[in-house]
Amino acid sequence: MRAKRSKKYRKLMHQYELTFGFRESYQVLVDSNFLRATDQFKMELIPALERTVQGKVKPLLTKCSLAAIMAAQPINPKTEKPYRPLFLPPPTELPLRHCSHNADSTPIDEIECLLSLLSPGTETKKNKEHYILATAEPLLRKTNPNEPKRRWKTEEDKKEEEAMNRSKLLRSSARSIPGVPIIYVKRSVMVLEPLSSASEMVRDGHERGKFRAGLDLDPALGKRKRDGEEGDDASETEEPKKKRGPKVKGPNPLSVKKAKKRPDAPAPKKAKKVEVADAGEDAPAKPKRKRRHNKGIPDDFNGVEESEPMQVDA
Repeated sequence: MRAKRSKKYRKLMHQYELTFGFRESYQVLVDSNFLRATDQFKMELIPALERTVQGKVKPLLTKCSLAAIMAAQPINPKTEKPYRPLFLPPPTELPLRHCSHNADSTPIDEIECLLSLLSPGTETKKNKEHYILATAEPLLRKTNPNEPKRRWKTEEDKKEEEAMNRSKLLRSSARSIPGVPIIYVKRSVMVLEPLSSASEMVRDGHERGKFRAGLDLDPALGKRKRDGEEGDDASETEEPKKKRGPKVKGPNPLSVKKAKKRPDAPAPKKAKKVEVADAGEDAPAKPKRKRRHNKGIPDDFNGVEESEPMQVDA
């Protein structure tokens, strides 16, 4: 498989995982035309499916599809049972999906069986079991190009036309069920169909739900509202924000010279605690200490004492 196609299929299956909850290993419902097509083009069943869905798969064959395959086979005269076809894989590779549509578990039409498994509910169409449908166009007879065209249709032509219409009906009905990936074989290539219109509607609604959940944010709290909480209560408890005035313009702080730090002044000495005896209110007060004051300096003092003149001997 080319890298571009494999990348496209990987993105497509990732959308099915996010929207509809698909997980590996994927359950693939296989019909009879798909088995005939894989055998004709010599495809290995499980590896081809894993390359298409980009993951591990678990193919399943319903009882009604097995009954339709065995009904088209010739009967063995010895055992009086139909021959096992060569294109039918062993049960170890293709296990049987038990489907009970009625009380006695008799097989019904193959298309009705597959559609009932894809959407078991009648009210709402939903692929609860996350099945993938694998189908193909019926094999047509090889015609001789030199043979002239017939004006009338033979019984074989009518059977081929009916089988073609039934395969188209199966694919169109599966597209109407949201969340059903469809794989089909066409010209020796296994193709995974893009999302149908029903699946796209569900996918878009899922994405819108995520978008609404992101918008339901409480601006006051900055988080999503919980059940039972109201936004008015939070707004009442909070005080209204005060409006700030215009900013005062000043010089650039980087261009202003920093002020010099002044030396710290010596801490004042702590006064000694005076213990006072708890003698009650009648205790005599302690006399205050008298402090000496310096005597006053006379006004005619110049700072130099006058001395008597020295006598000089003649």
